[in-house]
Amino acid sequence: MILLFTSNHCAWCEVLKNMLLEKYEEFGQLDTIYEVNVDVHYHIAEAYGILVVPTLVAGMQKITGVPTETDLRSFILQITSGAKAKGKKVPASSFLREARKIQKTQVQEESPLRST
Repeated sequence: MILLFTSNHCAWCEVLKNMLLEKYEEFGQLDTIYEVNVDVHYHIAEAYGILVVPTLVAGMQKITGVPTETDLRSFILQITSGAKAKGKKVPASSFLREARKIQKTQVQEESPLRST
């Protein structure tokens, strides 16, 4: 499981999301990523010691800010190799689906305007 910590006012968070989508196409199979909006879920951010967004967390590994392509690739390879070593199979279709679902739910809860 990967946690992507973001904020409503973070332009770099969108950059990192796009990088993750590109890596999804490259690798085809990644862990499930959950987007955690620190503006809404500040208690989760505090529990993980998140001070800067965007931040990626997977187990004991953490990347703060927007990583280089090489660093992101290395991060993903370490995570996926660890999951394979533990015998886990992660379906590619799950990648960022939860993040989009969470984001859509947050928009609906926070705004009187509904997105279509």
